[in-house]
Amino acid sequence: MSTIYIHWPFCLSKCHYCDFSSIPLNGSIDFDLWVALYNKIILRILNDFYKDESITSIYFGGGTPSLLPPSFVAEILNLIDDACDVEKEAEITLEVNPLTINLRDAKRFKAAGINRLSIGVQSIIDADLKMLGRIHGAYEAKNCVLEMSEVFNNISIDLIYNRPGQRLEAWIDELHEALLLPIQHVSLYELIVEDGTAMKRMIESGELPRPSEGSEFIETTWMIAENCHFHRYEVSNFSKPGFVGRHNLSYWKYEDYYGIGPGAHSRIKLNGRKVAIEQAKDIGDWISFASNDEPFELIELTESEEFDERLIMGLRAEIGIDIDIVKIDRNKMQFLLKNSYIMLRDSRMSLTNDGLLKLNLIVEYLSGKRDENIIKQ
Repeated sequence: MSTIYIHWPFCLSKCHYCDFSSIPLNGSIDFDLWVALYNKIILRILNDFYKDESITSIYFGGGTPSLLPPSFVAEILNLIDDACDVEKEAEITLEVNPLTINLRDAKRFKAAGINRLSIGVQSIIDADLKMLGRIHGAYEAKNCVLEMSEVFNNISIDLIYNRPGQRLEAWIDELHEALLLPIQHVSLYELIVEDGTAMKRMIESGELPRPSEGSEFIETTWMIAENCHFHRYEVSNFSKPGFVGRHNLSYWKYEDYYGIGPGAHSRIKLNGRKVAIEQAKDIGDWISFASNDEPFELIELTESEEFDERLIMGLRAEIGIDIDIVKIDRNKMQFLLKNSYIMLRDSRMSLTNDGLLKLNLIVEYLSGKRDENIIKQ
């Protein structure tokens, strides 16, 4: 089983916290040219690497892919459907900015094949949306969810917490209100202040306070989501029964995925080893690459790199990792088990709540980059 990720790099404006491969839209776009380039890359990557496996999900991310015409999406999905074995019940997701979609377009996207929306709400507090650099307000975000629920029965929203200056009590009220919206899935991300972002500069200049460094936000978030009947199946993702996000779950299971578009990455198993394919991030370079049929650059992962990736991806999720496939040092596993950081069920190892709070340290410990003392601190 595999998945396909379609990356649309353009957005209306760059959010203050964003370090994704996206650029603000400047002027008009020749959509005919772009769909032709995407079609070329899709056919090339599938002709070169597709192994007739089932495609379980297709994800349009960005950037802001809801800026695309529904006809663009329909053409790409038809091409993939003709070239691949796409499961009848495949999950097909479109990321949405609340200001870039209306009921008419929602119905057209659904007719094109989209059956799930991921709406970038991020907050339902106007002042915090402004601080995050979002172009929409709280009313537009909530109204978008309400309108889209008239068309789609599988809606996810993103929210960011532990924002600069945010009080825990205010977040509790905000989260409770957000979870009352007609949604089936929610991604709750603790803010990570990345280098090179506007938010990083604002914090370093003193314009914004630093986020809290404690774990109370995380633990409270998990508790509230579960109490509101959203089950946590991954460290940041929660769903109602039957609505686990199949696309991201495939990443955590370390299945193959094909990435299409500027800055998109792929992980494909060839001759028993995982191979990485990274497409050019720069728009001009990617257009040249797509137009001139330049060969894909294959990066064969070392055993150590593949081991690290399996750990990083698998330990985030409730399903954990298969220790018959990912060979874990037994002494290290016993230390983690003794200290209640992991659980073992048959051949699968997953993290407890205490383990998830130290996820990155445990990954470094298991991969040999840290000793056990760093976890005890």
